[in-house]
Amino acid sequence: MNALSAIDFKFYFWLFLRRLPQFLMVAATVAVIGAIASFLRPTNYEAAAKILVETAQIPADLAKSTVPTGAAEQFQIIQEDVLSRDNVLSLATRFGLYADRPNMSPVEIFDDMQKRLTIAAAPVDNGGGSSATVIRIAFRASKPEVAANLVNDLVTMILNKDVQLRTARATDTMTFFNQETQRLDGLLRELDGKLLAFKNDHINSMPDSIDFRRNLQTTQQTRLLVLAQEEATLRKQLTDLQTRPFDIGATVPVTPEEQNLQSLRQSLAQQQGLFAENSPAITALRARIATLQEQITGTTGGADKPLNTRDFQIADINDRLAAIADERKSIEQTLVDLEASIAATPGNETVLNSLNRDHQNIQAQYDSAVARLAEASTGQQIELLLKGERLSLIESAIPPTTAQGLGLKMLLAATGILAVVAGLVAVILPELINRKIRRPEELVSRLQILPYITIPYVEPVEPVPSRAPAVRTGEAPKAQRTSTRGYTTGLKDFVSHARSGFPSSLFRNQP
Repeated sequence: MNALSAIDFKFYFWLFLRRLPQFLMVAATVAVIGAIASFLRPTNYEAAAKILVETAQIPADLAKSTVPTGAAEQFQIIQEDVLSRDNVLSLATRFGLYADRPNMSPVEIFDDMQKRLTIAAAPVDNGGGSSATVIRIAFRASKPEVAANLVNDLVTMILNKDVQLRTARATDTMTFFNQETQRLDGLLRELDGKLLAFKNDHINSMPDSIDFRRNLQTTQQTRLLVLAQEEATLRKQLTDLQTRPFDIGATVPVTPEEQNLQSLRQSLAQQQGLFAENSPAITALRARIATLQEQITGTTGGADKPLNTRDFQIADINDRLAAIADERKSIEQTLVDLEASIAATPGNETVLNSLNRDHQNIQAQYDSAVARLAEASTGQQIELLLKGERLSLIESAIPPTTAQGLGLKMLLAATGILAVVAGLVAVILPELINRKIRRPEELVSRLQILPYITIPYVEPVEPVPSRAPAVRTGEAPKAQRTSTRGYTTGLKDFVSHARSGFPSSLFRNQP
């Protein structure tokens, strides 16, 4: 209450009336400008559509998509692609947004389109602890139909691009693993051929038969020893038979060729005990015996027949010795082959292990590729049937019925308020800046001086000519002049005293 009583409302009302023309001029100017701007402002209509980021409809534990990018990240990629400079300029041209402004450059059109277009993602709580993402796409245009059509066209581009990208990625994954499976299958077939050819070429020196060949080698060596013992026994028997005297009672008449043959056989038996089978003497005796046998066979018309029991025994022993020689030769050749195959087995085993290792590695890669091919096929079907994460339209854009921003009435009301405020500012601001002392209260508040008397400022009276008729006719004008001069003199004295006691800046504009 004391603060209100200290305010001189009359003085401020007088100041307001004094600056009323200035207030009206500023308020009227602002009101006219605001009204014109309200009527001429461009109307913008905003149409919006909403896209839902859906999660996969099939649990990932059972079957998962082969597209690693989530729907939200996928939308960001699509946004960069769809809202590229070329696509934005194509939209502006297709809907004729700047047909009335042909002088705008593509850069200005692109910047203005970005300002008009709004894309914002907002999570929506579904009450189950997780949240879905809804993407709002809005566009402002001067015509509501154009704004709605442009947003719907943009949403269609985004949804088609999403399906195209996800399907293309799933198909590319399927194609890649299909090609990888075919390539690994070809490598497996090639390695199978190499393994088969190697085993066929080294069938007698494979590591899986090394134990059999070693046992066979031992058996053949044992057989050689048995044959050697049997041969020694037979040769001893043959020597005994050849050195035994002839049994006369058992003899039969023979020809000279047969007697000669018997003599050669006895010599052969004796020589075999002294020389080896491949010695020149043994070889020559065998040749002569063979020749005489042919002669006797041709003369008698039959085979060589034993002459007595000893001849029968000698013939049997010779046949057995010949069989032993052939068998020993075969066994020796077998042992040579076995030794060679056993010696080649470690090298073949190394090569075979290398081929088997390559085969196992490629087989593992092939099995993995086949398994991933099955997953890729499942993922492709998920994307083709739209069962994975995807973008779906939940609310299309419709032409708005109201313009964006404040209505015309609200703008006019705001303009009126702004005009009054501007007028008051034009009145109050100069008073706040003005630091002159115009009232006794200001002397007390600023200079802490209590004035004794307040003399109002009186405009000076123009001097009266000295020869005026009023001076000559009477004393009244002179008295009036004297009182006025005295008043003026007193005012000047007060001002001079005030200037001498106060700062000169307070009286800079005073008379």
